[in-house]
Amino acid sequence: MDNTFLKRRSVGSIVNDNFATARVFKSFGLDFCCGGSAALEDACRAAGVDVDVVVEALMSEDLSNVGAIPFDSWPTDLLIDYVLKIHHRGIRTKGPRLLNDIRTVARVHGDAHPELLQLEELFEKSLIDLENHLRKEEQVLFPYCYKLYEANLRGESHQQMHCGSVANPIRVMLAEHSDEGTRYKFIRVLMKDFVAPEGVCPTYRLMLQDLELFMDSLFEHIHIENNILFPRFVELEARSVK
Repeated sequence: MDNTFLKRRSVGSIVNDNFATARVFKSFGLDFCCGGSAALEDACRAAGVDVDVVVEALMSEDLSNVGAIPFDSWPTDLLIDYVLKIHHRGIRTKGPRLLNDIRTVARVHGDAHPELLQLEELFEKSLIDLENHLRKEEQVLFPYCYKLYEANLRGESHQQMHCGSVANPIRVMLAEHSDEGTRYKFIRVLMKDFVAPEGVCPTYRLMLQDLELFMDSLFEHIHIENNILFPRFVELEARSVK
């Protein structure tokens, strides 16, 4: 691939083509979900990363995509199902367990590592905000978009959304995604890239591993919505609402 063209492509579109590239962007601290609309060269500039180094990593690393899910090729209704059953369900089942683990570790190690007390507060607030966010998607945005998709399949028109346009709730979802992205980037820095301090117990180490996995899953969730689903919803509305 021409390097100049790659540098000018959006980060989100690169990940859409091959989700395995997400691990390269993660290693350089590049935002492929909330900041997915930025060109690669602009995203690198904002992160203080040499774009040529990133391009070289993209070219040299094995990005065969084996085991990666080709989300961009999925039909819209299947993608919504995946977000609901994997990501929404995962936040609600894994989040409280992880919060309990964070509290346990903070209680034992908080004196020596006061950042754990801040982590506990940040993560608890995140779960509250995420629950409010999930409900808006489940009760307002997704039901309407399911109907848009079905109407489009049948070649039928569909009534306009009660709030004027699907772009309005999407705007709210994007802002909330951005807030969570900012929160978890701070958590990553706070917890030193999830590297456990010397001499801590296995529970501490496992908590950090689970926290990183939770964040990775959340960023996949945000990527699917910001860079695939939300643009499709806007296109469906343009085709189906007369």
